[in-house]
Amino acid sequence: MTTTRRRLTGSLTAGAAVLLLALTGCSASATPPAADDSATTKPTATSPAPSPTTSSATPQQSFLDWLAASREPNADVACAYLSDALVERMLAEMKASGFPVSDCAEMTNVTAQAYAATGNVAEVDIETVSEEAQRAELFVTYAGGSCGTVVLEPGVEHWIMTEQSKEQC
Repeated sequence: MTTTRRRLTGSLTAGAAVLLLALTGCSASATPPAADDSATTKPTATSPAPSPTTSSATPQQSFLDWLAASREPNADVACAYLSDALVERMLAEMKASGFPVSDCAEMTNVTAQAYAATGNVAEVDIETVSEEAQRAELFVTYAGGSCGTVVLEPGVEHWIMTEQSKEQC
């Protein structure tokens, strides 16, 4: 198991926090993996990274690219990083919470606007729990205490977050 840590500092918009929380189903407790503070990066809006099997794209970078796109918001790019099953689950969770969104683009835009309006600032730590050719698992922790696993699978152009992701704290 390879463990690395990246730190992302900056404002966290609704697209980032709500989508990460919506990525996940609640569980009783969690103990985040041990980590260090070795790298700090800021997200930038970019086009989807090349295929993880043919380039230096990583699951961590795919998560950061999704985070940046969800902050802008750039719904087309942000939604491209989410599996269909994950989007379905997130839409159902948002509707159950009183947000009647109909698709991924609307969900991304609504959540980004909500966080932009509140000016939330957060720090995000990303740890690699495991990384193999067909699956990666990250442990993501926000400064506010929210944390969870983000499970990704390689896609055609970048890694895709799957419905196996879940909130742990």
